[in-house]
Amino acid sequence: MLGIGTGDFFAKKRSTNVVQTNPNRSANTPHIDRARTVITRSGAIVRGKFSSRKNQRMIHYEGLLELSACYMFEMSSNIIAYREQPLKIQYADGNRLRRYIPDFKVTLKTGEIVLVEIKHSTILARIEIHHKYREISAHMQRIDQAYCIVTDTIIRQEPRLSSLRYVYGQLLRQVPTQIQLDTIASDLASHSAFLKNASIKTVNSLLKPYGVSAFDLLASGHLVCDLTLPVQESTQTSINKENRHEWFRISEELSI
Repeated sequence: MLGIGTGDFFAKKRSTNVVQTNPNRSANTPHIDRARTVITRSGAIVRGKFSSRKNQRMIHYEGLLELSACYMFEMSSNIIAYREQPLKIQYADGNRLRRYIPDFKVTLKTGEIVLVEIKHSTILARIEIHHKYREISAHMQRIDQAYCIVTDTIIRQEPRLSSLRYVYGQLLRQVPTQIQLDTIASDLASHSAFLKNASIKTVNSLLKPYGVSAFDLLASGHLVCDLTLPVQESTQTSINKENRHEWFRISEELSI
């Protein structure tokens, strides 16, 4: 079954059918090999670079929907890294062998790898496009590679998307360590303010001695708030006491 929007995931195992571009390049080099050049002078699609806090580099995006997806990847506490145009894949379409490049490779904090396609739902509804991604999805299932398609109906949910963009803009450039965040969240959990669902403004006041903000704890999933309402300083928050830190999910079925 083709994963659309809610994104069906298949078993998460790498396969030799997946060919990475220049796999011998050192991981420490600042140059990023992409399977396809994103930013060109041709075409009517908006292309650009997104400053990624999570990856500590510029991410090349193709289209405003991919840009919006970057904000979601940045703010998902289950994602530790992501990469654009990561690799080329060959898949069978009848008696033909075709090539495909997913939009992103997402690395989860569990170490699992998920290949992600970002697509407008109206385009995906076209018969020939739906056929293409059905064949790609079937191939991913055969090689045990986790794969999903995320559409605009999921990405552009408001006010969630605007709130994620706002919170991202408030984050410190330096990413706090996981140990720091765990310790701070533990200290806050015992504070009386959280018995009344402290506002972001109150949390920021409590966090001044730590050198972080409420937005850092939201991004890490240690704090949660209601994303069905616009996020602002008066927004009430609570400590996330679940084992899996996440303050939002793209969908209930997805692990991102």
